[in-house]
Amino acid sequence: MLLAAIYNIFWGIVISAYPQIILFGNPPTDFLLIILRCVGMLVGVYGIAYYFASKDPMAYWPLILVGFIGKVLGPIGSVYYIWLGKLAPSFFWVNVWNDMIWLLPFGWIIYQAINKRLSANS
Repeated sequence: MLLAAIYNIFWGIVISAYPQIILFGNPPTDFLLIILRCVGMLVGVYGIAYYFASKDPMAYWPLILVGFIGKVLGPIGSVYYIWLGKLAPSFFWVNVWNDMIWLLPFGWIIYQAINKRLSANS
């Protein structure tokens, strides 16, 4: 979780400062750049939550679950917009590096936390 925190804070700063890097050559509008900067801010805020969750992942598993849901929905949305032709297929690499690589570790922590709670209630 600490690695996820550092990564998200770094990526959030990068996207907030240079949102055009994920547009893969598509001409940006001012509105799109504003939205991407907001996304960068949110990604960075997730990083702060992941930092606190790294201190005790079992206690903060709901924060990790929220991140996991976002990391599932992000690629689904990208595939949808790639299929519609609204995003370049190369955009999917953003999801690989920012979402999909975290699914297994986040999922494992959630699985362990839920099993721990279920065992405690038995």
